Amino acid sequence: MALTIIENHSDCGVNIRKIIERIIKHAPPDCLDGLEEILILNKDPADTSFAKYDKIQKRIEIYIDGIVGWQPWLLKKSYIFPYLTVGMALGHEIDHHVNRNNKAINKEKSAEKNALKYVYPSMGIFKPLVKIFSFIFKKK
Repeated sequence: MALTIIENHSDCGVNIRKIIERIIKHAPPDCLDGLEEILILNKDPADTSFAKYDKIQKRIEIYIDGIVGWQPWLLKKSYIFPYLTVGMALGHEIDHHVNRNNKAINKEKSAEKNALKYVYPSMGIFKPLVKIFSFIFKKK
């Protein structure tokens, strides 16, 4: 079954679907196997997260209010900032999907460590910038 992206959100000034499509297009081929849907929603009903992986429904839910809703107009128009924030949330949940049956690891630590791994291939001309930031954050 092909992966479907479903949008059910208000306009936030950022083309979230386009960002997700680009990340998926460049993601490692096997990391999306078995994933059926990505839902783009306004807000987490429990108001506790930016995104969620549902193993039973085989889907990822992205909640854009907490990811880009707070961003000022200038940041939204920069493209790279919304791309990274949406990408990090999506990459985190993709890692949960990849490791859904791996009981030998701490899934949250793995998702935090590997989120960028799924986004980086889609970064294009921004790859050098991401490498610099990644290096700086690893030092802390």
